[in-house]
Amino acid sequence: MFLICPLCREPLRPAEKSYRCAQNHSFDQAKEGYLSLLHGRQKGDGRGDSQAMMLARDRVHRAGVFAPLVAALAALPFEHPPRSVLELGCGEGFFLGHMVKSQGIAASYGLDLSVDAVKLAAKTLKPSLILRADLLNPLPFADGSLDLVQSIFAPRPLAEIRRVLRPGGHALFVYPQADHWEELRAFLPLAGIGEDKLPAEGLPGFTPIAAMPVVAKSDLLHAVLVDLVEMSPSIHRLTREGTDWRSLLPAHLEATLSVRVALFRKI
Repeated sequence: MFLICPLCREPLRPAEKSYRCAQNHSFDQAKEGYLSLLHGRQKGDGRGDSQAMMLARDRVHRAGVFAPLVAALAALPFEHPPRSVLELGCGEGFFLGHMVKSQGIAASYGLDLSVDAVKLAAKTLKPSLILRADLLNPLPFADGSLDLVQSIFAPRPLAEIRRVLRPGGHALFVYPQADHWEELRAFLPLAGIGEDKLPAEGLPGFTPIAAMPVVAKSDLLHAVLVDLVEMSPSIHRLTREGTDWRSLLPAHLEATLSVRVALFRKI
């Protein structure tokens, strides 16, 4: 176990239904199975993606919309399969579960701020330890303790990723390209891509291993288009504005999944 206490940075050890450190800081494992490492004013249910966003994302994944990306991740050229993986912003755990299965990874961890996300991830990924934590804080892992850290459509705290990876460990990033769902954007003014999710280039302490585009067109029905919007950050603004955005979407649309996969190795 490589978990460390977010309060004192001492190792955390399992103790019945909680985790404790030598300083006697304690963090309870929820009945749903996830471990919350939030403390003090960090606690609260209304942070991160909502339950509606999580359920929409789950329906999109079940519809196979991201199947081309799943196939690309399964074919990544690891010289040696990673033994441990941490996914940042794991959501409901879809990509983490596929990575664990395709690469045969023994120890897996998912981290997300949304309580609805970690509840769903803990339910669907029984062998993984799902953590509720904030990426604005240091990662709750010891130095050089992980083989792979992946961030798929999520923020990338590069200094922390570098710290928790062992020498020779890998960082995996997936981010949208300029034409990602461009046909859908013609119907709705969706939010732009934040800088923390744009291309990772010239990373100090890393050498690039692979970079590949994943581009695929799919004919998506209205219900799937609705879920793609519902799962995105744009839903917050659309809801605030009271826009009848569902009626603006067509009955079906050929839309382009366009992302880039980048794999780096820590020097």
